Amino acid sequence: MIFRTRRAAAALAVVVVSSMAAAGCGIAPTGVRDGGEPAVGFRPSVRLYFVSGARLRAVTRPIPSLTLKETLDLLLDGPSADERKRGLRTDLIADVQGPLKASAGRARVVITLPSPKPPYPTPQRVLLPTDLSMGQLTCTAAGAVAARENIDLDAVTVVFRRGKIGRPESFHCSEFPRG
Repeated sequence: MIFRTRRAAAALAVVVVSSMAAAGCGIAPTGVRDGGEPAVGFRPSVRLYFVSGARLRAVTRPIPSLTLKETLDLLLDGPSADERKRGLRTDLIADVQGPLKASAGRARVVITLPSPKPPYPTPQRVLLPTDLSMGQLTCTAAGAVAARENIDLDAVTVVFRRGKIGRPESFHCSEFPRG
């Protein structure tokens, strides 16, 4: 009989503890609640580099994925009216305006600039990283490839060729002042 009493007492203790645990969690029941709008993942966009003061400034436009050539053509169109109101401009020099040829690999872009019109400038003109127009092209092209390949922007080398004159020059976006 003592055995039954102990067994009954143990069973009763389990029931009491379980009931207290279930009832005593401290969370009051609520009705159905609206969770709001569903989460949105990655939104395709294009990053272009324009000039603000003496530095490059990135502008992100919510445009679906473009090819490298389409991205560079968008850069050549210049800043939008809203971007100009914010003080952005393009420093693309007159002899860069025009059809560009561009090709890209995993971490390398080759941009062929249009041949200059006569009278030709100094045939061995060296493109310098202080030339913000080259920075605009370099960072925009590197950004397009980096986004496509999921690599760091500064891992992309951009090589410029100018028709049949001059020697190729290569740059990384980090060589240009940004901010």
